[in-house]
Amino acid sequence: MRKLILIKCFQTFFLLLVLGPSISLAEMEYRIKFATVAPDGSTWMKHMRSLDQTLREKSQGQLGFSLYPGGIAGDELDVLRKIRIGQLHCAAFSGVGIAQILPMVRVLDLPFLFHTQEEITQVQNELHEYFLRQFRAKGFEFLSWAEVGDVHLFSKSPIEKISDVAGLKIWTWSGDPISKETLVAMGTNPIPLSITDVTTALNTGMIDTVYAPPLGALALQWHHQVKYMTLMPLAHATGAMLISNNYFNKIPSELTNLLKVQLKVTMDELTHDLIKQTNEAIQIIQENGIKIIPMPSPEEMKAFRKVHDEVVQKLSGNQYPRELLDKIYQILNRSGGMTP
Repeated sequence: MRKLILIKCFQTFFLLLVLGPSISLAEMEYRIKFATVAPDGSTWMKHMRSLDQTLREKSQGQLGFSLYPGGIAGDELDVLRKIRIGQLHCAAFSGVGIAQILPMVRVLDLPFLFHTQEEITQVQNELHEYFLRQFRAKGFEFLSWAEVGDVHLFSKSPIEKISDVAGLKIWTWSGDPISKETLVAMGTNPIPLSITDVTTALNTGMIDTVYAPPLGALALQWHHQVKYMTLMPLAHATGAMLISNNYFNKIPSELTNLLKVQLKVTMDELTHDLIKQTNEAIQIIQENGIKIIPMPSPEEMKAFRKVHDEVVQKLSGNQYPRELLDKIYQILNRSGGMTP
C-alpha cells in the first residue's frame, strides 16, 4: 500500500515537473486558447483574466481560457493562421485581422465616419445580427464587439492641417487597405509594417508618425518616440471577439450561453473603463512631454472629412458593399450619405 502511494506521489511530481504548475491533473474540459496583441497588465487583459475566473467558477471548472497576451502568439495574421489549423481557438481582432475573415466589417473603420460614441454604439447594436450571420458563414462565431477606441495620429512634427501630412513617413499596418487609402488620400505614401516592427522603425527613423488609440500608444510605449498627438480622431477602430466554429460547436450549449452572457458583461465593463481611461492616458501622455494638437478649424475639418468621401469612392464595392454603407448612413440619419 505504501509503495502504491509512493508511486502515485512520484507520478504527480513528474506531471507537475513536466507540465508546469499552471496545468492541473484534472484538465479543464473546455479550455479556450485566446490570443491578443493587448499587453499583459493592460485593462484589456485585466478584464479577460476576470472573465476567465468567472467562467471557471460558474461552470464548476468545465470552461475557461488559456490566455496569450502581448503578441506572444504572433500578430493578428499569425493568430488567424493558428486558429485555422487548430493551435488557437479564439482572439480579439482589430480591423487587420477582421479583414482577413470578413472584409466588409471594415466599413466601420472608414475615416471620419462616426462623430460620437453614441453613434458607434447605435450602429454596432443595429448591425450585430447581420454580422453574426456573415461571420458564421466564414467559419467563426461572433461573440462580441471589442472596444479598441478612437484612433489618433502621433507624430514627430505637428499636424494642424491636412497639408501637414504630406511628406511624413507614416506607418500603416501591413494588409490594411483602410488605413492605406486614408493616408494616401491625406497626401502621403504610408510605410507598411507589422505592429511588432513599429517601435524599431520609430527608433531608426524609418517612420516618424503612427496612428493608435491613446491607450494603445501608451501601452506600446510609442509615445516616447514622438512629440505630438492630434486631438482629432482619424477613425474609430472596430474590434471583434471571434472563436472558430470548429471549437465553439464542440462546447455544450449551456456553456456557450454562459460564455456569451458573461462576455457581454465583461465587454460592457471594458468599454466603460477604456473610455474613462482614454482621458487618463491622454493626460499621462501630456505629462510625458507630448503636445496635444487641438481640433482643426471648421474649414480645415471640412478638408479632413473630404478624405472620407475619397476613401469611400475608392473602396465601395470592393472592401464592402455600398449597400451596407448606405444602411449605416441611414442609421446615422446622414442625408445623401455624406458626412457633414
